[in-house]
Amino acid sequence: MYDIIKRLIEKYDKIIIHRHNNPDGDALGSQLGLRGLIRLNYPNKLVYAVGDENDYQHLGRMDTVDDDFYKDSLAIILDVSIERLVSDQRYKLSDHVLVIDHHLNASDIADTEINDSTQIACSQIIANFAKINDFKIDETIATPLFAGITTDSGRFKYPLTSAKTFEIAAYLIQNGADIRFVYEKLYTETLNFKKLRGYFINNFKVHNDKIAYMKNDKNVKFAFDVPTFTVSRAMVNQMADIEGFEAWANFTEDDDGTIFVELRSKRLSIVEIARKYGGGGHALACGCSIYSFDQADEILQDLYGLIERSNLNG
Repeated sequence: MYDIIKRLIEKYDKIIIHRHNNPDGDALGSQLGLRGLIRLNYPNKLVYAVGDENDYQHLGRMDTVDDDFYKDSLAIILDVSIERLVSDQRYKLSDHVLVIDHHLNASDIADTEINDSTQIACSQIIANFAKINDFKIDETIATPLFAGITTDSGRFKYPLTSAKTFEIAAYLIQNGADIRFVYEKLYTETLNFKKLRGYFINNFKVHNDKIAYMKNDKNVKFAFDVPTFTVSRAMVNQMADIEGFEAWANFTEDDDGTIFVELRSKRLSIVEIARKYGGGGHALACGCSIYSFDQADEILQDLYGLIERSNLNG
């Protein structure tokens, strides 16, 4: 698959790199790492990264690109395969769309799709691409890629973390990844973030003695002065690793009434439930968007039904 990526990069002189909206460490890490990788190894190419920005921008900033630049260009979309989740829809103006992803979703936007769900992070795919091709790589490339792998692997503890993951992490460290910078940013929290953690720990609810969950209306983010993304994605694992609980879910209302859903499971694949509601992701970590808390109750019941069927069959 890596030869396809290389061939397309070498074909186009103009390249714009996209990823999903509300980017996490892997979305930004893979995007910024690939931007730097192409710029360093193909200095005559014009390469830019676009999309919304959030608290992960310590990894690097986005570029400003005019619509006209997309003419005869290659758009590379990382860490997402679904149209409505892509940040900056102007990729549709490009000549060719290359999707590189590791989630369990078929793409509805790709002219060429590279999807390897055996890899813990999209950043691992990009780093492996660099390693296999013996590309030049420096700290500015290795650091965001290492951050992407670190965050998507749950600090190297999630099930898809493999010997290959550690091999690629070592390769990035050997090429200048600033581990101290990455972990300092991951573990340094604002006072409001710390208080939000306490709020979750003290207020989560339990569904049928098997599922921990939170329902957060839009007032929660205002009360703690944090973005919706922080209440949603950053807080879901405050309910992880409770003895006897098979799954946990976080439902967070955004300003427009959309409810972001983060679903996690200890051992059972729950991605089909996310897909049922128009989302997707990994087997044990996935999400979707819904439009009422009544639908949240339906999702909780779907999770409970899955757990019960598993217990009957197990």
